Amino acid sequence: MTENNSDIVTRAIEYIREKIPRLEKHLLGTQKFALEINRTHSLGYSDETVSLAAVCHDFARLVNPDEMSGELIKRGVDPAQFNAAKPILLHGALSAELAKENLGLSDVEILDAITWHATGRSGMTNLDKIVYIADKIECNRSREGVEDLRREVRKDFDKGFNSVLGAVLRYVIAQGWPVDYNSVAAWNEAVNVRGGNSSGDLNR
Repeated sequence: MTENNSDIVTRAIEYIREKIPRLEKHLLGTQKFALEINRTHSLGYSDETVSLAAVCHDFARLVNPDEMSGELIKRGVDPAQFNAAKPILLHGALSAELAKENLGLSDVEILDAITWHATGRSGMTNLDKIVYIADKIECNRSREGVEDLRREVRKDFDKGFNSVLGAVLRYVIAQGWPVDYNSVAAWNEAVNVRGGNSSGDLNR
């Protein structure tokens, strides 16, 4: 009998509680807000699809960043393809690989949303955007401006995404960190499609 996505969500949460309990609060907070976004804007994804992308997105977050490239290579994945500005940004790709290994997850759209949640990318799907937003402004995030961003996302999905992405980019620049190429591509595409962003300040 084929396992359904609801069963995989249950196993994903069990995996979190066993392997990465420090991240449970954040991952379940991301799931909760991701589900809210999907329902509020009638984006059409099943609860199971949204939940899997949300709860699995940080499976590799606690791996030493210096080891992420090697872990991807061991799994037959070339880390160079992600053109990551910092090693830690590879945790999305490695999280997708761990979700495949430990849960048998095979849905490409879900795996892509996990892979790109930290940076965004050109050609983002709505699922990519849901997970990106929810990761950055879920209920456990408390940086200045985060509540304004939540209100904007609840009001307008696309404008809210632009605002969250812009806030992250401003934070990265303010820290003097390199700006990821994929984040720049996501930003350029987003503002060319629909301009406008509000102020905010939050971390990845």
